[in-house]
Amino acid sequence: MRSRIGVYICSCGTNISENLDIDQLVRFSSGLENVAYVKTHALLCSEDGKSHISDDIIKEKPDRVVIVACTPKEHEKTFRNVLQKAGINPYLFQMVNVREQVAWVTADKQTATEKAKAYIRAAVRRVALHEPLEKREIDCNPDVLVIGAGPAGMEAALTLAKAGRKVFLVEKNSFIGGRVARYEEVFPKLECASCMLEPKMDEMLHHENIELLTNSEVREVLGFLGNFVARIQKKAGFVDREKCLGCGACYEQCPVTVRNEFDYNLSDRKAIYVPYTGALPNVPVIDTKNCLRFGDSGSSTYREAYELGLITLEEYEMFRNQDCSKCRDACSFDAINYEDTDEIVERNIGGIVVATGFDLFDPSVLSQFGYGSIPEVYTSLEFERILAQTGPTGGKLLMANQKEPRSVAIIHCVGSRDRNNKEYCSAVCCLYALKYAHMIEKHAPEVKVYDIYADWCVPGKDNQEFLDSVAGWKNLHFIHTKLPMNIAIQQADSTIALSCVDLAGKKQEFSADMVVLCPAMIPAKDASALSDILLISRGKDGFFTEGHTKLAPVSTNIEGIFIAGCAQGPKDIQSSVAQASAAAGQLLSLLVPGRKLELDVITAEIDEKACAECRICIGLCPYKAIVLDREKKVAVVNTVLCKGCGTCVAACPSGSAKSRHFTTQQIFAEIEEVLK
Repeated sequence: MRSRIGVYICSCGTNISENLDIDQLVRFSSGLENVAYVKTHALLCSEDGKSHISDDIIKEKPDRVVIVACTPKEHEKTFRNVLQKAGINPYLFQMVNVREQVAWVTADKQTATEKAKAYIRAAVRRVALHEPLEKREIDCNPDVLVIGAGPAGMEAALTLAKAGRKVFLVEKNSFIGGRVARYEEVFPKLECASCMLEPKMDEMLHHENIELLTNSEVREVLGFLGNFVARIQKKAGFVDREKCLGCGACYEQCPVTVRNEFDYNLSDRKAIYVPYTGALPNVPVIDTKNCLRFGDSGSSTYREAYELGLITLEEYEMFRNQDCSKCRDACSFDAINYEDTDEIVERNIGGIVVATGFDLFDPSVLSQFGYGSIPEVYTSLEFERILAQTGPTGGKLLMANQKEPRSVAIIHCVGSRDRNNKEYCSAVCCLYALKYAHMIEKHAPEVKVYDIYADWCVPGKDNQEFLDSVAGWKNLHFIHTKLPMNIAIQQADSTIALSCVDLAGKKQEFSADMVVLCPAMIPAKDASALSDILLISRGKDGFFTEGHTKLAPVSTNIEGIFIAGCAQGPKDIQSSVAQASAAAGQLLSLLVPGRKLELDVITAEIDEKACAECRICIGLCPYKAIVLDREKKVAVVNTVLCKGCGTCVAACPSGSAKSRHFTTQQIFAEIEEVLK
């Protein structure tokens, strides 16, 4: 049966008509088999253009349509909607991109016109083979999973919860607040970080719409926008959150002492512990790796404690083989439960916000900075803890020998803006380096500070004013050098000798008692694993990739999954919070209670008669949308999960997998016409 195809050619202003002979295309298209008519318009995507198509379809009554214009990525959906309103199935349509693929890349006008003819011929042949596809809808789940309970994650969770959405907030640590919980002050206003965070943390902990899952990690996510299923591993904490009052009696009695990773091993903690004073939730957890009661490390931990002089030989002999229960014995509220176990919980949600924060570049790989070999060389996060009142020195500026330094050197851009390491700028190092200078002045006005920088990056409200205010301090000495940072740092008796060449080419030599490095911010260490679980892509630097740098900065390649904060790239707290609000707003507009969600129409299907049960498609499907029907011994596509990527179709050795709207017949017909 012959088709009746209408062809519409757009001039796109002069973008197309300037480089293609439109009259030739009209004459050529009119002579193609099944083409009933050809119409032109100056701008088909305009309101006038869309009305023109719609009115013309009603008048001409084609059964298929070809539109010759720009990239389908920009306007395929626009024209499908026009066709649907005009009464034509939107999949009986093919779009030809003669703007980006022809007019803009082919210099000679006649050559470009011939190229466009081939594309139109291919589209006309292909659209004649199209089959109508029907849209399907399902119910939408308005609940949301937020991964990461730092400032961005908390902001997203609270915004969603206040709008009436149920939020499941997953945090891998036993506390919330993220990296900012480690800070004493934040730039540029030098507010108290804990004073800024605690009201928000308290509000979140007591919000009826937020379920907080600490010590938890997402292990699997299946589904799509509006209908995800997340499997979350809740690690045993061994302390009942409902019974515990946070009195601290349990960890006071614990005989094991280990280094505290919250303070970057600059302080000690017990095997049952809260990481810092004021941590929320104020519920201790048992570190099974070091607790005498769990695992094989008990005796070795005791041995280490004895060797460090933390316990006596008698205590070592007494405890090393004991079934220690000191924390439980000390608890007056029966909150310690040694029978607690890890568990997997499932949560059904409609959308996800990823706010997993950042880690720091390891400066020990750059030996010239002396990190790891010179005791008084610290990273910025370690220095944050030294300055914090809840940190290892109680907020006093002290070295490991408990003496106050006479001089401190702060070095910017360690490992960043460096082609051999991280090429990008971390955006916040200049500002927190200034904050350190301010805090050092506040702690010890006589301490001399050397600030070694390449140039200043202080965009944003109030930041230049902050730089100007700190720069006037008499004991602050700036040394302007060039990138990449090339500073020699060596231990010299009781001080640290530093040398570099400044921008004028003059060698600068000086000494400091303490050195603070500002390393590049890098993706959180679990970003790769989470990328595999969520199927969201990452950029060359490892941060999660946004949908569009400018127009979709919190979207990802997976609809319904959004990113916020440093999971997307280095940024300050205010930018992280702004992104979290944006991500929450996107989900609020998508996940409206009672609204139906449209499923993908272009999906794979498998011919049961031809399927050989080889299972290749099951292993390859990136959306986990194919399962084996063991009774029928055939692979089956879950069309709710399938995104129509075609991976299974390309891999199927028996040819039983087929993609709707991209059949082998349709694709071959298109290729044949292009190559004629």
